[in-house]
Amino acid sequence: MMRIGVDAREIQNGVITGIGRSLANFIEYFSKIEKKHELILFAEKKISHDLNSNIRQVSLNHLPTFIWDQVKLPQALKASKIDLFYSPYYKVPLLTDTPVVNQILDLMFLEFPPYRNAIGLSGRFYYGVFGRAFAKKSISIVTDSKHAKYDIVKIWNIDPEKIEVIPLGLGNRYRPVNNLNLLDKVKNNFKLPDKFILYLGNFKPHKNVSSLVKAFKILENRFLDLKLVLAGPIDEHGEKIKDLVSEMGLKKRVVFTNTVIESDLPEALLSLAKIFVFPSLYEGFGLPPLEAMACGTPVIASNLTSIPEVVGDAGVLVDPLDVDSMGNAIADLIENPDKRKFLVEKGLERSKCFSEKNTAGKLFEHIISLMEKIE
Repeated sequence: MMRIGVDAREIQNGVITGIGRSLANFIEYFSKIEKKHELILFAEKKISHDLNSNIRQVSLNHLPTFIWDQVKLPQALKASKIDLFYSPYYKVPLLTDTPVVNQILDLMFLEFPPYRNAIGLSGRFYYGVFGRAFAKKSISIVTDSKHAKYDIVKIWNIDPEKIEVIPLGLGNRYRPVNNLNLLDKVKNNFKLPDKFILYLGNFKPHKNVSSLVKAFKILENRFLDLKLVLAGPIDEHGEKIKDLVSEMGLKKRVVFTNTVIESDLPEALLSLAKIFVFPSLYEGFGLPPLEAMACGTPVIASNLTSIPEVVGDAGVLVDPLDVDSMGNAIADLIENPDKRKFLVEKGLERSKCFSEKNTAGKLFEHIISLMEKIE
């Protein structure tokens, strides 16, 4: 028996972050499949997952993050006799003899100009030195798209043979909702119109929602019964989008839902939409269009970065900065029910490739293959 250690802070205290979702899937898959090896979860707080005989937790006291990562954790790995350590994000302990694997979802903070500028010289120095050191330290790096792999190789000069591409998993809840009571509940909760196109996500600059608003403006007088629903947090970025909507005279045609959480039934919201539009400029992966396809909603998405890898030929890909092209794509789908039906069928089929079972299974197989090499 060998012991796999995991940095499980991303799923502690009953909270699962975006980074932690693939880790939670991996742990659940491990608990069902693996009988030979042991999984040790390192965290500061209680892990809510049901643990079985070969999965247990080691709790480490809260400390400043760098001390926890680089001092306390290496000590704990040694004391627990860990054979392989897996981190669900780019950080790994540098001062350990234990072989380490990390997961890097994207390097947007270094590659997307507004964010690269925002972190300043000190941030770029930190990621240039420590980010590269973490990557070099790892015996393997897991990432979620070929585009993300390309960025890691380019920015940190990492051997591409060291990087394993494993897509993110699609939550089991994302499937077409046909229950009329649930659909009415969501429709009433968010005061949704009868016919709308949808964006679901945050309103940060890379999401490029402003281009969608401008594209919708072009259609304003062409489809009088069509509205735009923007589902995301009304933070400082959301306020800017609200201001843009007002400036363009679209207040009566645009609905803001604010943050949508799992108890709000996002799968029902997606199922209600006529079209889902995802105009992002940069994604390490891009789950929202995949979730929309899994719910039977036709997708129009950006043709940049990793998004074409996710959408494939199951959606309409457009230049997200070409407002006219985006508007034309929306109009084409609104006016062409046969094309919408075709995309719904293609999307449902494509989404099956990204099941949690498939993706968690690939991560599990990769980790086990590394363990076998160590043995």
